[in-house]
Amino acid sequence: MFLISIQLMLGVIVWVIPEEGIALWGEATLSFSKPKDFYKDKLRELEVLREVSSQYSLEELEVDSLLAVNVDSLLLNSAIVLEAKERILHPSDFENGLYSFYHKLSKVNDLSEPLRILHFGDSQLEGDRISGVVRENLQTLFGGCGVGFMPISETNSGRLNVFKKESGWERYQVFGKGRKGKHLKYGFLGYYHRVSPDLEGLGTAKIELSRNSRYFKKAQNFETMSVLYGSGGNGCNYELSTDTGMISKGKLTESSTVNKSMWQIDGFNTGKISFSLDAINSPDVYGVSLDCKKGIAVDNIALRGSSGTDFTKMDKSSLTQQLKELNVGLIIFQFGLNVVPAELKSYRYYENTIYKQLALLKEILPDASILVISVTDACKSEEESFVNINLVRDAQRKAAKRANCSFWDLYEVMGGELSMPSWVNANPSLAEKDFMHFNKRGAKVIGNKLFNAIISDYNDFKSTSIN
Repeated sequence: MFLISIQLMLGVIVWVIPEEGIALWGEATLSFSKPKDFYKDKLRELEVLREVSSQYSLEELEVDSLLAVNVDSLLLNSAIVLEAKERILHPSDFENGLYSFYHKLSKVNDLSEPLRILHFGDSQLEGDRISGVVRENLQTLFGGCGVGFMPISETNSGRLNVFKKESGWERYQVFGKGRKGKHLKYGFLGYYHRVSPDLEGLGTAKIELSRNSRYFKKAQNFETMSVLYGSGGNGCNYELSTDTGMISKGKLTESSTVNKSMWQIDGFNTGKISFSLDAINSPDVYGVSLDCKKGIAVDNIALRGSSGTDFTKMDKSSLTQQLKELNVGLIIFQFGLNVVPAELKSYRYYENTIYKQLALLKEILPDASILVISVTDACKSEEESFVNINLVRDAQRKAAKRANCSFWDLYEVMGGELSMPSWVNANPSLAEKDFMHFNKRGAKVIGNKLFNAIISDYNDFKSTSIN
């Protein structure tokens, strides 16, 4: 009874005393926290969870369901209602920064090769989780298949779309803490690979690709395999085979510029695909791709540890030659997570650096559109967000506007400040317990939200544009 009496008395005091407190002497005040102060964070968490759960059922969020992303075939003819914060922002009210991409997308069936989307980002993109959802949805609507370009090996543990096994390669990367190259002619994926030589200078390297049928149905079907490579190739022999036999063998074209070799191949219907090189003078191998002859291709380019500032570190001529080999319609630029831990008062330097990256990409590919995606929410703990996230996001938005690029505010889309704990604590969980990265379920939510934002914006383009 005594404890109950004390609690009742404290409750009355908290209720009676005003929010601003009671003045005592000088600047001293007596105040009590209100109940809403204790539950503010929890209410915020519930608000974000309601928003997420209202759009995605638990069944839709099951990991296994990533195999079949349900896309309404009538989506293009229907109105997608988005909140203002979920919509893509353009450089001005009078200019759609994605016009060039949308124009090509509207005529994708008339193109002689796939319309390619390059999705660059940091570790938030690893595993092809977000990109894979966007790809599956777009390929379902507009045609296309395959997983796009992949480096020979990567800094992350693997992909949802395909199993890779490689041997005999030396890897060089422009980003992060990996081995730096002897030159700056990196591939557009951030790497180049060379055959590792033996003591006599001769080497053999191989990459094997096999089906990961659990995820992304469209990714398992493809019609062509390509290898993009740079200088070298003198005396370089290749073999391309499947479980059923040899597809092609011969010598790679020797050149001082960028080359792309392409072969016809029928998906994974014949089992594992093997590509090997025997080389004395190894070329710089930038990546391999699995694509359809037409439709949409989406490349997942996850650069672990990168802040998105590495493009100006690459050889401009080589990068230009590579990207000109591809029919790039859209570049998605999604970084910022690696900038957040270093809390600074000003991020003008970051704005300027990102602007330089975007300006370079626009110079190289003037007919391609660029969509900048903001940093996500990230937290030190369940109760404490990084205080500088708004500054990083604002720097990205300003850089996008200066470069005449479109912008998607993922920070606000996922719920804003201290929203990440809500994703971690969702049931089932949508983010990892590091309070920085989405898990597979959360990546699917984000991938679908990004797809909806693009399609909604595309529908606006279709309704207002004269094609």
